[in-house]
Amino acid sequence: MSINCYINVDGGEILKKKGILIVANTGDDSLTIVDFRKKLKVETVSLLSFVNLEKELYLDGFYIGPYEMSMSSEENKIYIVNAYNNTVFKMDMDKRKIEDVVVVGSFPTSIKTFEGYIFISNTDSNSVSILDEKNFQLIQNVPVGEKPVDIEIDRDTKKILVANSNSYSIDVIDINSEGEGKIKLDKNPIKIFIEKGYMYVLSYINNGIINQSNISIINLHDRQIVKSINLKGIFNNMIMINKKFIYLTNIDDGFLYKLDIKEDRILTKNFLKGMPNKILWDKDKMLFITNISENILTIFDIDKDKIYMNINTGKEPNGLLLL
Repeated sequence: MSINCYINVDGGEILKKKGILIVANTGDDSLTIVDFRKKLKVETVSLLSFVNLEKELYLDGFYIGPYEMSMSSEENKIYIVNAYNNTVFKMDMDKRKIEDVVVVGSFPTSIKTFEGYIFISNTDSNSVSILDEKNFQLIQNVPVGEKPVDIEIDRDTKKILVANSNSYSIDVIDINSEGEGKIKLDKNPIKIFIEKGYMYVLSYINNGIINQSNISIINLHDRQIVKSINLKGIFNNMIMINKKFIYLTNIDDGFLYKLDIKEDRILTKNFLKGMPNKILWDKDKMLFITNISENILTIFDIDKDKIYMNINTGKEPNGLLLL
């Protein structure tokens, strides 16, 4: 399916300095490109229209499934992991062309770049693919736990942390020594982030009787849990704001929750409707949230604690990238 449409709306003064936001739409193989400069321009474009025909790039399979994205070290270039055809695209955003394609493991879902390497978690093949960024070539596939869904990088110790959503563990890959380790948990992790020597781990429990989630804070020095916060409901994503609060999306009830980390309590909840999913913070006042059932991007004002605006996207929007 070919999609190429755009609208111009007034996004207001508050959004004009945000640059360009890209949304990966897994359900219809498209990108929604939101240009915040001057008047707000929203464009949803089929990924196939970006293929550079001169390079004879091979695309295996009918569906692509763009899922997550990351910035390249090269200016105005990005990487896109595609869950359905098991590839990573290197794309020039200025020229709007896919420059290269690399095949990785099965159902890649998370991507991070660090010190000349690209790391991709392959959820269905239980591995992490490591690519050389300069040559954009696969170096190796590292086996990890079952169903790896998220990757974070401890930049201080140069370790790669991989959340295994079906094996009660987080794999630790050491870039310097190529050694490996494992942090054992009593829950299945689905999302992680690192803040000053501590790892925040979001897990959920669904045993057919209760739907409960948990945030565990782990000291990365001794790998011990220093705090555990239980939450009622199915939370699927989180992001920390100003080192004080964690915002969480609840895919079950359609709410956005604000958690006070020190007081261990929910401060506010706002109904977004549908199935809110991925979250991106602009380091200022705005959260960007994809909604996979409503096919919208929600822009949420954290100062005013309310929805600023909703923008239509392609089908099943997932990953977000702010340029």
